[in-house]
Amino acid sequence: MRPFTFTFDASLEVYEQSKQYLEEHLEIASKLSELAWTYQSLGKVIPMTTENMFSGHFFPWHDSWEEIQVSYNLCLLGFYKQAMISLRSSFELGLLSVYWNLKDDGHEVIQNWLQSRKNTPPFRDIWRKIEQHPNFTIYQNKHNIKQRLLDLGYFHDYVHAKGKKFSTTIGILKSNKQTFEQRGFNKWVDAYEEIIKILSILHLIKYPVSVIRFDYSAKFGIDIPGFGGLDELEVDRLEKTIGEDAFESIQLIADSDSTVQDLIIWIKSLPNISEEKVQNQMIENDKSFILGMGFDNWVNMMKPNVDQFSEHERELYEQRVEHLRPWAKENGY
Repeated sequence: MRPFTFTFDASLEVYEQSKQYLEEHLEIASKLSELAWTYQSLGKVIPMTTENMFSGHFFPWHDSWEEIQVSYNLCLLGFYKQAMISLRSSFELGLLSVYWNLKDDGHEVIQNWLQSRKNTPPFRDIWRKIEQHPNFTIYQNKHNIKQRLLDLGYFHDYVHAKGKKFSTTIGILKSNKQTFEQRGFNKWVDAYEEIIKILSILHLIKYPVSVIRFDYSAKFGIDIPGFGGLDELEVDRLEKTIGEDAFESIQLIADSDSTVQDLIIWIKSLPNISEEKVQNQMIENDKSFILGMGFDNWVNMMKPNVDQFSEHERELYEQRVEHLRPWAKENGY
C-alpha cells in the first residue's frame, strides 16, 4: 500500500478519455497522424552510405523519433508536463541530427557524444554552426527560422518547473492525480506540430534533394539507394506540413545546389529498370520476411495488401508465391 494519488488506474481512465476526445475531434486526430508520418519520412532524407552505415550518425534522428512517440503516449495518459519534457528531448535530438551531420562527417564527429564522453552542445553553439552553412544562410535571410527556434525556449521551463504554469498541474486548479485536460492536450498538440514543422524544414534545408519530385523506382525498383530522395507522396506531405512558401524556398536552394543537380542528372541518365529485375528484387525482399516469420505467416501478412493490388500486381504476386513455396519448404520455412 502506497500513499500515491498518481496511479496506473487513473492513467487508464485518462487514456480512454483521450481516445474519446480524438474520436470527437477527427481533425486533431488526422493532424497528429499526418505529422507523425511526416516526421517518420525524415529518417529517409539522411543519406546512408557504405562509409557512414552503422556509425551512429543516424542515432539523433532515430532517438528523436522514439522520443516523440513516448511524448505522445505520456500525453494520452494525462502526464502533460512530462509529455512536454519528452517533446523537448525530441526537439533537441532533431536539432543534433542536423548539427552533427552538417558537414557530412557525422559518422566521425559524433563519436565522443554518441559514446557519452562529450556533453550535448548548448543551443547557441548548435545554431552558430548551422547558420554558417550556405543553405541555412539563404533560408534564414528570408524566413528567420532562428526566431522560431528561440520561441520554443519555453520548453526549458517545464524541465525546471517555472511555477504553477509549468508544473504537473499545468497551471490549472485540478485534483492531485492524472486527469484529462483539454487545455493541456491541445497545448501539447500545438507544440508537437511546431516542432515537427521546424525539424522538417531544417532537415530539408540540409538535404534539399528531398524536395525533388521524381519516380526513383523507375530507375532502381524497390532497392532505392539511401541518398535522401523521397517518393512523391512523401514530398507532397512535407510540402503540406511546412507550407508552400517554405517549401518553394527550399526548392530554390535545391535548384542552385550543384551536388543535388549533378545527382539528379545522373539518376535521370540511368536506363529504366526492367519488370523482371524488379520482381527479382521483390523475391529477395520476400525471402527476408519468410526467413524471419515463416512462409505461411508471410502469406497471411500479405493478404490485406493483396486486396489493394491491381490485377497485374496480383498476378505477379501469385507468381512470386509459387516461386517461393518450394524454396521455403526445402529450407524449412
